[in-house]
Amino acid sequence: MLAESERLSEIGKCLRRTFELWGYREIFLPAIEEYSENLRKGTKFAYNNEFYVIKPDITSQILENIKEPPEKLKIYYISEVLDGDVRGQWQAGVEYIGGNIIKMASEVILTAVTSLEVLGIEEFYIDIGSLRVWDDATEDISKFREEVYKALVRRNFEIIERLPIGKEKKEEMWRLFNFWGKESGYGKLDRIVEAVNDRRLFIDFGTVRPLPYYRDILFEIYSPELGKPLGGGGEYTFKGKPAFGFAFDMGALSKLFKKKGDRNRKKLRGEPRKVFAEAKRLVRMGIPVEVE
Repeated sequence: MLAESERLSEIGKCLRRTFELWGYREIFLPAIEEYSENLRKGTKFAYNNEFYVIKPDITSQILENIKEPPEKLKIYYISEVLDGDVRGQWQAGVEYIGGNIIKMASEVILTAVTSLEVLGIEEFYIDIGSLRVWDDATEDISKFREEVYKALVRRNFEIIERLPIGKEKKEEMWRLFNFWGKESGYGKLDRIVEAVNDRRLFIDFGTVRPLPYYRDILFEIYSPELGKPLGGGGEYTFKGKPAFGFAFDMGALSKLFKKKGDRNRKKLRGEPRKVFAEAKRLVRMGIPVEVE
């Protein structure tokens, strides 16, 4: 447990530094919230005849807490999230609220890319998709839209194949379901891919995230070394303002992170009074020390 805590601490330190270099400010949210249907995940409990939620999904908690956001808000967090249990998942993420959606999406994705690189994780890829494309594709079969989205979340086209819809419509959805490339013809996605300009970013219309606040663009990050996503995020609306955010699964990052050590840490030894005076001077200058 201590070794894992040390790894998460190192990861958190690297992520904080990277998020702040991109201009995000850390936010601290309460561990317990009054129950609201707008809060996602978390562990529910009753106290004094009222219902509460412990450590809910952070994006939904931000949406619930910030009543009047400024014109532009860039924040990040590192927090544990529960999902109906007493043990949760540690997450680190950013939220960009109030800007041009192409710019916000591109910057948030690049924040994720540079964060992974700082952690020494180079082998990954990012799939980016669109909910609006699927809304348009299912407009004439809207009564089956829920089943189509279930097929996407489960990555199981057989669910769509069983629907009582025409062959041409199934073929159209099959092409969307399996599309994977750099240029899609959907201008919003294509401009984001062009702006990010990273070989590891691909358009994948089969990528859908199940959280209900997403509006259109969303993405997930994968590694060939791990069987589950490293993280993901997407576009949402906050108090009428466009917004874009993402979160890392820090437990997944921990499995790939290779601790580098602090080669710049200055080691000091000698008579305590002199050693600690020198240590204090170096720390004031921002130089890491270790008194031996």
